[in-house]
Amino acid sequence: MGWFIISRALVVRILFAFHGFLTIYLLTVVSEDPNHWYATTSLTGLLLETGFTIYVRKGQEWKWFCPSVLFYLLSVVPPIWLLELHELEERIMEELIRQNSTNVFHNVSDDEQIADLLDKIVSVFGELNHIKTPDTFISQALNLINQARVHAFEIPRWILPKGQLTHDQLSELLLVYIATAADIVEFFDAFKEDAVRFNRPLCIVILSIWSWSLLQFTMVLTATKKPKDTLPPPVKLEPCFTPEVFGIVISMFLQDAPFLVLRLLLIFQYDVVSYTNMFFTCKNTLVCMLLTYRLVVIQIESRRSEISEKPSVQLQ
Repeated sequence: MGWFIISRALVVRILFAFHGFLTIYLLTVVSEDPNHWYATTSLTGLLLETGFTIYVRKGQEWKWFCPSVLFYLLSVVPPIWLLELHELEERIMEELIRQNSTNVFHNVSDDEQIADLLDKIVSVFGELNHIKTPDTFISQALNLINQARVHAFEIPRWILPKGQLTHDQLSELLLVYIATAADIVEFFDAFKEDAVRFNRPLCIVILSIWSWSLLQFTMVLTATKKPKDTLPPPVKLEPCFTPEVFGIVISMFLQDAPFLVLRLLLIFQYDVVSYTNMFFTCKNTLVCMLLTYRLVVIQIESRRSEISEKPSVQLQ
């Protein structure tokens, strides 16, 4: 049984390392810069964590925190940033070339400029063809990496030894991961909006919020106590420090609130009123309202339980 647990932990970390190495390899191919291979040093943390988990913890995972996911993100997120910024520069260059080609047509006034115009058209289309191919390749590769990253949170978490988690908690955690990963992938589609495609500061903001939201996968938010273990603790926790409240706050702080702020910014500042953006703006608004309502309900129920317990304590 011990070797089976260790093998599961080892397989998951090999998958993490392979996906991180593949992302770095794609970065070096697209950028044609071998210096980007230095990013493989980020896999050192995952290697050290693997050794500690295998030899010290015997393959068992932590209950509240997943360090292997953290080191996996450290190896994957920076290359994706560089790939997205590389694609952004390609889009900006392509747009500048198109604008120049349009200006060329407007500046033609007589037949004597036709020969020069044809030469410029040939050069413009040559540059466009040179840019379009890598841009399409990068887009397809990034989409593939994003899809793989979604499953990199779900399937490995399923394979990993559950440690102190119960089967019920693990199944709940997997469902949460699926829903959260789907929202993050859809948020990444904001790069398809015309107002975003050529806006460098806005792209950096989106990448920052996207990276920030991925941190929640390093936390096991469903790791609450089992019913049979709910004995009276020596020190009673306040309602604001319960695991459920912590999970709600983390979800709002790392994902729903930043997503909502950005989508509202796209609507009111950049006039992005597409169907997709409006739909997910409404969705994030409702989620934030429901989570806030849940926090209020938890506090009210906790106060009521405290009031109901006071008479029984006095009778004793």
